[in-house]
Amino acid sequence: MYFYLIILGDKDWVEILNPVATDRQDYLEEVRDRLENTDAEVIAVSAGFDYHINDWGGLLRTEDYRLFGTQVRQTAERNGGGCYGLLEGGYNHNVLGKNVLAFLSGMAGDSEK
Repeated sequence: MYFYLIILGDKDWVEILNPVATDRQDYLEEVRDRLENTDAEVIAVSAGFDYHINDWGGLLRTEDYRLFGTQVRQTAERNGGGCYGLLEGGYNHNVLGKNVLAFLSGMAGDSEK
């Protein structure tokens, strides 16, 4: 995330959210609150999956990534814009694919799988 801050951090037309919560519920609320209160036309997600409970971050669950994808899509739709994600991290290959699929499913509007 530091790389993005150097490039975009001083631009008044860019909002950067890098949650710092150490508690799962606080993390979920921080993301939800920022998305509810943005009017961004384009939402770009630097999609790191290393905060999963079975990865080094040890905080989030697979269903949380689906929720984030859903929230991003809904926010983009509400704002009349678009959204995309770039894979950044996730180091436990036993759960990485499931987490990526959950996020993409949420972004696609498929919250059932």
